[in-house]
Amino acid sequence: MGEFFGTFLSAVQVRFLALIAKVRVLVSPVWWKTHGTVSLRKFFSKMLDVRPRGRGDYYPVLRWLVSKRLAFAIVIAIGVVSIFYVLVFSPVAVTGKSAGNASLPVYRYNSLAVRFFDGSCRVKARGGYIAYEGAIQKGMAKGEGRLYDRDGDVVYEGAFDENMYNGMGKLYYPNGNLKYEGGFINNRMSGEGKLYASSGALRYEGEFLNGKKNGEGTLYNASANEVYHGNFVLDHIPYEEFVGKASEDVSAMYLGQQNIYAADPEFAIFMKEIDVIAATTSGADDLEGESKITGVTVLSDVFANAGKSYARISEISALFGQPDYAGYTYCILSDAVALNALPDTSRLGRVPMDTAGLFDGVYRVDGYDRNTELYIYAYRSDDVLYTFYCGGPREQEFFMYSMEVGE
Repeated sequence: MGEFFGTFLSAVQVRFLALIAKVRVLVSPVWWKTHGTVSLRKFFSKMLDVRPRGRGDYYPVLRWLVSKRLAFAIVIAIGVVSIFYVLVFSPVAVTGKSAGNASLPVYRYNSLAVRFFDGSCRVKARGGYIAYEGAIQKGMAKGEGRLYDRDGDVVYEGAFDENMYNGMGKLYYPNGNLKYEGGFINNRMSGEGKLYASSGALRYEGEFLNGKKNGEGTLYNASANEVYHGNFVLDHIPYEEFVGKASEDVSAMYLGQQNIYAADPEFAIFMKEIDVIAATTSGADDLEGESKITGVTVLSDVFANAGKSYARISEISALFGQPDYAGYTYCILSDAVALNALPDTSRLGRVPMDTAGLFDGVYRVDGYDRNTELYIYAYRSDDVLYTFYCGGPREQEFFMYSMEVGE
């Protein structure tokens, strides 16, 4: 009896193990991959084998016989091409704020259609919003168009070439106000243009180069009133051009608010809206009797030269060489006016000054502390004396600088 049950259990175990092995095969990725590959190969081999094998493999069409397999292959090919076109080439629907001009076709940014499309269309960005609307040529923005952000607001509108701003156009702030209108070269403001504050007030009108104010232009204050008209070099006013000019010529260049301090024979003109103090002569020593600008003091802790900015004495020394003089000097009128105009004079304090108002913006200086000491580094370059003012001999940062004609 025991032998009978042993034989029975062995038979059941063999059957059960065979079932387990079959299940393992069916759930194996390798089996499905191999089986799927073989099945696909057989399917495509059968589909592409369009050779008829008998009269029953033909469709009679008028006086012609068309292979059934060939007709089936053609239908499959047409279906594949149609699906490919729908997914890649056909326009996509757009709704919401960026719906815009519904008459223009809309394509995804990475669709092949954009690469071959010539004309006006709209391009949908990766994030699903309309990023561009306008002319496309050879797959790139070329001609008039608009660039949008993801909220549907216009970032730029105007001329494009090779996907960049090139030609006349307009830039906008995120609040929708105009930021700039004028010329562009390769996405940068270049040529004639106007620059606006985010409030909408005009701030500058004139020439640009590589995104910066460069050339002749006019600067405006926050109230859109003209402040300065003259030259700019890479966003900076070349203050050295003031030196040696007649005071009347400088007054024609600077039209903003100013204060004049007179302590004969010293005169100082504080041009508030460009942070400059100009030192002048009385004109008595000039052959033409004109008052001339002998030097300017700039209320800035950054010195601009040839498109580069310098903020440390070591950098200035690398630019001009070793200083002609480094040490203490006594204060003159333009220094005193400059120190009192600085927003932060905690390191040096204010210079005591006795003034009397003669009329609006003009003051007679009856006296000031001429014994105030300032630590300076003086450099001479191209007949101009550059002086940088520091808090002491161990400090590298300067808080203002001046320029005057070297002797």
